[in-house]
Amino acid sequence: MKAAYVLATITSAVSPALALQATTTRYYDGLKGACGCGDATGNSAFSWQTNIASGVYTAAASQALYDSAGISWCGAGCGKCYQLTSTGSAPCSTCGTGGVAGQSIIVMVTNLCPNSGNEQWCPAVGGTNQYGYSYHFDIMAQSEVLGDNPVVDFEEVTCPGAATSDYSQCQCATSS
Repeated sequence: MKAAYVLATITSAVSPALALQATTTRYYDGLKGACGCGDATGNSAFSWQTNIASGVYTAAASQALYDSAGISWCGAGCGKCYQLTSTGSAPCSTCGTGGVAGQSIIVMVTNLCPNSGNEQWCPAVGGTNQYGYSYHFDIMAQSEVLGDNPVVDFEEVTCPGAATSDYSQCQCATSS
């Protein structure tokens, strides 16, 4: 009995440290991205990509979340949703101010944040970015969403109905 209590105490003390964490940035390029969320002819993004619904956005994910096999178009991560919860801190003192600890949003992956050319933020599969994190979300938004490049705890969640409906328009939704 005593051993079970000690194990339960250790497990509850360690669990928060086991949460998956990622760095975040923000981008807005107006392009449909690697999941094909835009007009079939051309490279423009669907308008919903900047704000699906209140608290729901789209994001480019690092390769490990987008597709660990290295696919760059229609990766297995296209259309998956994640809840991001700000830790309140930025990954370094010169790369942002963080945000409000505990604030959460949901993002749907509609693009790839490739390692090549983005090594500072977007780690290669099995590696880490410049700040020591294995995962990264580049949130598509024209202004700050969770703050200024906060580190987040994240977990995969079921996509809200509006996100599922919007994603069904994407080229990669029909090719899976």
